[in-house]
Amino acid sequence: MPVTTLRLSDEELRRIDRVARQQGVDRAVLLRRAIAGGVREILLTDAIGRFQRGECSAWRAASDAGVGLWEFLDELQRQGVPFRTDERHLEDLIEELG
Repeated sequence: MPVTTLRLSDEELRRIDRVARQQGVDRAVLLRRAIAGGVREILLTDAIGRFQRGECSAWRAASDAGVGLWEFLDELQRQGVPFRTDERHLEDLIEELG
């Protein structure tokens, strides 16, 4: 597994160690979980933005974010983002699925 270096403040490191102890895991496990969750959130936020701007369909946005379509639609609903249902959008979705 590749290794990378990251500079953290003393306070950040104390917080990470405290949470790791609370969860009963070591620092590396906690950091990998945090990074995976953060990257997932970044991808999802980017996909939602592209969907809102009409740059892609919900299916394409979900796929690019690495989540299922239903999960993506649930996230749109949680964030109050309306789901486009105009004719052009539906044609694009059918084209992507076909």
